[in-house]
Amino acid sequence: IYRLDGRANETAEETEQRRSEDRLRTIARRNNMSAEETQQRHSDDRLRASARRNSMTTAETEERHSEDRLRTIERRNNMTAEETQQRRPKDRLRKLQDEIKVRIHLANRT
Repeated sequence: IYRLDGRANETAEETEQRRSEDRLRTIARRNNMSAEETQQRHSDDRLRASARRNSMTTAETEERHSEDRLRTIERRNNMTAEETQQRRPKDRLRKLQDEIKVRIHLANRT
């Protein structure tokens, strides 16, 4: 039995082997990249991520935000007391910066 592309149907093991080889080829190709190529790939990755987010529905966007919040909560729950103490000043600073941005935005609207 052959597929439309002419290849014979693969068993699950053959498919897994092919995917494994594909991953190894990808890793080898990335290891041989120059700094410029790596930078270009990162840029392309960011563009793809941006395009993917731009095409998300509202429900998908909200689900992604919810998952992000859950990951943040999980990460904070796993922090040591020392790490938590180090975060607090940064959190306060970020909150103040957000409040300032809102006030500037409101002031510019009037």
